[in-house]
Amino acid sequence: IGVVSYAIAMFCVVVAGYDTKIVIGTALGGLNLIILSVAYGLILLFEARLWLRDVAISNVVGQVGSFALTLSVTVAGIGSLFWYVGANVVNGTLVLVWLAFTVRRGTVVRINFDRRQWGVWLREAAPLALGAALDTVYFRIDILMLSIIASDKAAGIYNVGYKFSDLMGAIPIAVATPALTLMVAAWPQDVAAFRRTFRHTFNILLVAAVGACAGFLVFARPIISTLYPGYAVAADAARLLVVGQALHFFTLLAFTTLVAVKRNRLYPIAMLIGVVVNIALNLVVIPKYSYEGSGWATVITEVFVLAALGAGVMRIPGIGRLPWRAIAKTGSAGLVAGGLGLLLLDRVAWPVGLGAVGLVYVGLIHLVAPNGEGGLRAFAGEPKDELMAAIEEGIDRPELGGA
Repeated sequence: IGVVSYAIAMFCVVVAGYDTKIVIGTALGGLNLIILSVAYGLILLFEARLWLRDVAISNVVGQVGSFALTLSVTVAGIGSLFWYVGANVVNGTLVLVWLAFTVRRGTVVRINFDRRQWGVWLREAAPLALGAALDTVYFRIDILMLSIIASDKAAGIYNVGYKFSDLMGAIPIAVATPALTLMVAAWPQDVAAFRRTFRHTFNILLVAAVGACAGFLVFARPIISTLYPGYAVAADAARLLVVGQALHFFTLLAFTTLVAVKRNRLYPIAMLIGVVVNIALNLVVIPKYSYEGSGWATVITEVFVLAALGAGVMRIPGIGRLPWRAIAKTGSAGLVAGGLGLLLLDRVAWPVGLGAVGLVYVGLIHLVAPNGEGGLRAFAGEPKDELMAAIEEGIDRPELGGA
């Protein structure tokens, strides 16, 4: 897949008549299509065995290597397109090297081609690939529409909000990755374990989403004024984008759950709904409300997409009702913490106020215990059952759906 993608990329830039610098840059940067395709194959193995620490370390090693090269050529004054593109290739190479070195301790990986298995994979992957493409379109098309309908300046202001939204976006990925492994292993042999994993993941994402919103919605303006001087006007749009990302936490959980039970076809349908709704809303709100209108369009679109995916999740046998008690407890803790933030706003420095909100929120979560007895300890608990033991040991257990 990486080689074919690389060939397509080179064909496009050569046929389109780009100058030599762009062609060479693509030839260099495109190597990551091959390198990271192999790396992602290894990452799948690591995720299936829940060796997530090594995946995290590989990413850190890659980023450090990339940053070191970028900083060096910039300080030396020799920075150019090729050096900066090369830094990305260094990142991917270091990730692959670390994973390849680490994987030797637990298993042997051999290159093999099974035509029958490829047919299964392509049928499974086609709707997911289409859905992922549509996901990217509906989540980012508002910036393009702002630059066309409003102005590049409006798009730049709006993009400030995406910095905070993207930062939050790392949370659901980190939580959903091990959850997918556990749900795939449990379904359909152990529906009870499947449901427990879903509830546990839902509650973790709920606490994270409400906590992030409680802090950022209050202190968005001073945070942006400090980090992006002159862009305080982006505060309201940034608040809306953060709320949209908080809703996206559960969109990703719904997607993960549907993949675990092999109900992949709803994903591209829901993403198509998101594209249509987002484009339609932005066409209406951008001429009048500019970037703040786009923020509202993002929130409304997320509600539509989440409703479509959530309806599919609720039809999965054994999922049951949503944990409304946990939702009420977490929401109440968020309101109290956010209220404290409003009292502290403009009275103390925003880092102090934000820290106070965080401490109060964490303390309230521990007291109200939305995830069950033990307060915060209930979120850190690991399922010490036969299924988890099999996964940790890397044992293929057919009766448990495989490790």
